[in-house]
Amino acid sequence: MREVLPYEVFRLDFEAILEEGKRQEQIDPNNQGEYDLVEGIHTYFSSQVLLLIAHNDWVFEAASKLVAEHVDAYFQCLRLSGKEAFETQSGLHKLNREVSDFLRAHPPEAPLAKSVSLTKASDFIALIELEKLGKQAQAEAIRLFEWARDHETMQLTVTLRSIKDSYEMGLPRVMFVVRRAMKVEQGMHPKSSDNNLLQPSDYIDWFKNHAGSQHPFYPILADQKLVEFYRVARNVASHHKGLKWEPKTDQVILEDRGTTLPVHMREFQQRHRYLVYLCDYGLRAILSAFCDRDTGVASDDLLDEYSKTFPEAFPANEKARVRYYTR
Repeated sequence: MREVLPYEVFRLDFEAILEEGKRQEQIDPNNQGEYDLVEGIHTYFSSQVLLLIAHNDWVFEAASKLVAEHVDAYFQCLRLSGKEAFETQSGLHKLNREVSDFLRAHPPEAPLAKSVSLTKASDFIALIELEKLGKQAQAEAIRLFEWARDHETMQLTVTLRSIKDSYEMGLPRVMFVVRRAMKVEQGMHPKSSDNNLLQPSDYIDWFKNHAGSQHPFYPILADQKLVEFYRVARNVASHHKGLKWEPKTDQVILEDRGTTLPVHMREFQQRHRYLVYLCDYGLRAILSAFCDRDTGVASDDLLDEYSKTFPEAFPANEKARVRYYTR
């Protein structure tokens, strides 16, 4: 069995960002261009941030402080959201299989089938002529339809909660380190605020003032429409009302203090992935570089806590045994 060091575990998980970007483009043609965004994020972390953590004491200090003071709270969020997402996704796979089995058992007429796009599982109901089915098949179709509608709301709510966690908890922690790296790149002097974990809006404002349009994070952190969406989504996730779902138009409606943002379901999920690429994968990159330089007890303990963020049933990509630095 292959042995891997703690830094390699984080690095391998970071490298998975490239495959995820490719996978999303293969799943849906509407996701074309997502891989370019992912590749830019990957390149920036690999060629800039990780190298500075390895060779610049001030940037390494930020990574060390992140590990010592700030990462545990985000791990807790990842642990909870990971469990929710895994269970929800597993439910979706089961639902899709049963819908597919139903359609194979009761194939729709070709003209009707060709005119309908299955954006979501519940759309299958438009493919069939319910009144022409037998009573048992009708009951099964209604059961699947109600299950699909319930699952849609649940999945969107889980995604909304994950957006909130990534924006509120993940973004500041990644930018805590990235901002120092950018300051070193630009020859800027340290300030006392560099020692504090700031609010998401503070980091976004700073980034927009100091990053050029060619920066890989620019399409996410400097796009006013996208930034407004993340802010509103964060607020709505904390509201007592929550999101509104309009399945007939595939629109997610976010309402916050007089602002109403309608977002197509597909775009809603994609915007969530953008934050995951930047925050979740970015964090793995930073922690990989930290462990590679630290090679001590802190790295070993960090990996143990990180491992808890994955659900027990989560499939491992590769069988390997960890060789800790100090144990």
